[in-house]
Amino acid sequence: MSVAGGRLPRRRRAPALEGQHSDALLTGLLAAGPLSSLLYVVFTDGIAASQWAGYRRTEQMVSELFAVGSPGYSVTAPFTWLYTVVFTAFGVGAWLSVRGSRALRIGAGLLIAYGLWNIMGAIFPLRIGDDSSIPMHIVVTNIQLALMVAAMCFVAAGFHSGMRVYSIVSLAASALLGIIAFMAAPGPNLVLGISERISIGAFLLWVAILAFVLWKRTTAAGGKAGAS
Repeated sequence: MSVAGGRLPRRRRAPALEGQHSDALLTGLLAAGPLSSLLYVVFTDGIAASQWAGYRRTEQMVSELFAVGSPGYSVTAPFTWLYTVVFTAFGVGAWLSVRGSRALRIGAGLLIAYGLWNIMGAIFPLRIGDDSSIPMHIVVTNIQLALMVAAMCFVAAGFHSGMRVYSIVSLAASALLGIIAFMAAPGPNLVLGISERISIGAFLLWVAILAFVLWKRTTAAGGKAGAS
């Protein structure tokens, strides 16, 4: 009896401990979302731009900082791989937290694809002074934009609350300002620099908000399961 009595508590604690570890892992993966957005701003307009004497954040494109041959490339080159890992981790966290919703599942899968597609951007970068690098860079960039737009659309479709409205507004703002920036290129000018940054910022903020919403949703679901 004493042996059996000593084993039962361990059996009961094991599922709880496994659940805690799983919740902690999922929380960490979702936290990678806002972290990726923060790192993007810090490494681009923060560190990389500071390496380029005379670079004007309000007038020049962020993509110039990623171009081979630019003073900021020594910073953005390794950052691209860091961002790929962190953002893809967030995509995996989103995938694991949206079971039961096909639209959100597809949206999460597209976020993973978006994160991994940064590898293609590193393989086919824009090269300053090399016009032959432009066509492939445009193709790679447009595919990544398509993945971003598709992900936001499916996430919007998967929610039936304020997150749907917010996703639609964020997508519209990012797309509209992106088009304005494209029309203002190559610059430098205020319309180009500011419009592109608002376009990028709308997506970065959306990622952070989505991570928080998914975390709250997962926490609420876990609380109901625990109560039952």
